[in-house]
Amino acid sequence: MNCISEVRSVSIGVRELDRSLAFYREALGYRLIERMPIDPPLARWLRMPCGGECAVIAADGSGLGRLRLVASDLPGDPLWTAENVLSASGFYALNFRARDVHALLPRILAAGGSGPAHPSHWEVSEAIAVDDSITLDPDGHRLDIFAYTRGAELRGALNTDVSVLQTIALATRNLPRSRRFYEALGFQMLFDRVLDFDELSTLLGVAGPVRIHNVNLMKDGAIVPGRVEMFAYLDVEHLPEVPLAQRAHPPHIGIHAMTFHTGDLIAARALFERAGASLQLAMDVRLPGLGNCAGLLFHGPDGEAIEVVRT
Repeated sequence: MNCISEVRSVSIGVRELDRSLAFYREALGYRLIERMPIDPPLARWLRMPCGGECAVIAADGSGLGRLRLVASDLPGDPLWTAENVLSASGFYALNFRARDVHALLPRILAAGGSGPAHPSHWEVSEAIAVDDSITLDPDGHRLDIFAYTRGAELRGALNTDVSVLQTIALATRNLPRSRRFYEALGFQMLFDRVLDFDELSTLLGVAGPVRIHNVNLMKDGAIVPGRVEMFAYLDVEHLPEVPLAQRAHPPHIGIHAMTFHTGDLIAARALFERAGASLQLAMDVRLPGLGNCAGLLFHGPDGEAIEVVRT
């Protein structure tokens, strides 16, 4: 089960690389690790029809929770819209822990993001409570940023104002199937509950009251960055499912892929295939922030793109 890491990075499509770099630097304090043009092998790995430029950014030098920003030479459309928010499936949001979310939200707005000026309060459990807010970066990516108001000692120290990526959230219409898949990869339960509180619709940015079934999984029983969260809206069975996976690649704007690391590609391939993943691509490629890698690209149960790389 330990042949793969937790989620080490995510790849997101952006419209203007310089604008996105400035936003994440000014809003979250993230720094540039490497910037490079997209050559033909990298374009194939990223499932791009054309060239462009990409960059890797991070909160620190740990190698954990990085973001890969990918800008295409062609214009693209946003994956998530107001029309599909309750019915689509695919990568939905990125989750970060902040030292002080009240102080951070004005920075996000000043840097070109959008969202509420004040967070919502969420009583997670008797031991844990958070102030939480979903904001948007300049391209509309959802950034779920929270700070503990109770129980921070259970999650360890925070060494930067904003953490490395904590969690990638996946919207699904078949939550039991997705949970079984990630548990087969070695993820274990952090919490599983139905969320139904007054500020949930405000937090999620949807109209009217909603309920969601929410599952948060951690790798190998340790609470570390790189968790996988999945959720399903309840009471929407009448809506047709809108899978986003077929368009979750450049030039379209959204979260395209998540990346695991491994020291043994053969064992990792066997693990993913036993879990039910579909292998799409196997190749050597130079990746920003990592250098020359051997990589495998899978599709998960919702069609989500999952990279597994050996550096």
